[in-house]
Amino acid sequence: MIKIKNLKKFYDNRLILNIPELILETGKIYSLIGRNGAGKSTLLNILAGILTSDEGKIEIDMNEVILCSQEPMFFKGSVAYNLIEPFKLRDEKIEISKIREFLKIFGISELETSLISTLSGGEKAKVQFIRTVLYNKKIAFLDEPTASLDKKSTALVEDIIVKMKNEGKLILIITHDYEQALRISDAIFEIDEGNILEKRGIYVKKN
Repeated sequence: MIKIKNLKKFYDNRLILNIPELILETGKIYSLIGRNGAGKSTLLNILAGILTSDEGKIEIDMNEVILCSQEPMFFKGSVAYNLIEPFKLRDEKIEISKIREFLKIFGISELETSLISTLSGGEKAKVQFIRTVLYNKKIAFLDEPTASLDKKSTALVEDIIVKMKNEGKLILIITHDYEQALRISDAIFEIDEGNILEKRGIYVKKN
């Protein structure tokens, strides 16, 4: 669970994020929508510990957080290296069979030994998402994970996100695809000028 209370963030004395209270529960998918510059990525980066807030309190287990950013960051080297090395640095082990399973699911098995620098934007997005899932954290923040993917790959990502939810994980996703938000979300929040618009912004999925 994530609890936010009186969260504020300023840039150059301008209030760009203002959230009096927000509670996100485990086992649910939340989508953040809104125009560019509304504060979506700022909120995600604060929750992930990349940025700090200027005011307010956040209750979150940072040991269980993983961020899938819109701009993937990789080591120099191959796809396989980038899916193995992060776990080595944390003294954790990841089975190569698990990596190959995901590469096969996304149809990029042939890229296992390819240099990251040679991949297309969509291929990098797939590797970034695979790495995020392999971390197996209880809280996942996803910033436009399907923005550069085709329909088939987008559907795969959505299926995996729903599976993560069913495993009891909390997923917060930024998306400009409102139809996507409707497909997979338990609730949708619209952020406008740093404020969450409850009247228009929350859609509770009916099962």
